[in-house]
Amino acid sequence: MALLEVKNLSVTFKNDGIFSSEEVKAVKNVSFSLKKGEVLGIVGQSGSGKTTIGRAVLGLIPYEGKIDFKGNRISCMFQDPLASLHPYLSIRKQLLDIVPDEERIRNLFKKFNLDYEIIGKKKPSQLSGGQRQRVIIIRSLLNEPDLIIADEPISMLDVTLKMWVLKALRELKETYGLSMLFITHDLLTTKYVCDRIMVMKDGEVVEEGTLEEIFTSPKKGYTKELLEAIPKV
Repeated sequence: MALLEVKNLSVTFKNDGIFSSEEVKAVKNVSFSLKKGEVLGIVGQSGSGKTTIGRAVLGLIPYEGKIDFKGNRISCMFQDPLASLHPYLSIRKQLLDIVPDEERIRNLFKKFNLDYEIIGKKKPSQLSGGQRQRVIIIRSLLNEPDLIIADEPISMLDVTLKMWVLKALRELKETYGLSMLFITHDLLTTKYVCDRIMVMKDGEVVEEGTLEEIFTSPKKGYTKELLEAIPKV
């Protein structure tokens, strides 16, 4: 049974100009499902509709179609960690407000290579971008969610830290059976954490398949273009 089932999802935004307004369909009849313990990568360039799907699943925007979530808790990781944290409260205070279990918080800090005693006392503005992003990931895991919506969660990290965080997320998935929508513009990153990939363009699904199918035998030209754009090492 699917943990999340999305059927014929469409999202329309209204752009109001000075003299007229127009409707823009950001997502067009998108359907997919997610099993418990599975990570689905939603990949596309800016304007593809991938972030809009995440916001619809979170219930942040109106939509047409059906979203059936069979769990209890959803957590999210957003691209800009500074905007997601309270600017005047310590990290310790913000995390304890979610789950008053300091031992659990300490263990997650250790998992993500952060010193809780030092970082916990600081405010978000006193942390580096990489530290803030890891705090956001830790926060999203604290309440043991059934589903995580991760929208470009590593885009603000340097290459070394990206790989480290992807490895940590993969280990957490395998240990705790995390279910996740991993939203990204970077097809390569899906290789390290996702089970399936859904490629999007202009609000529509171009292609969907397993990790192996997308990387070794893509069927659509656009998917092939994304693969060819990956830097060769």
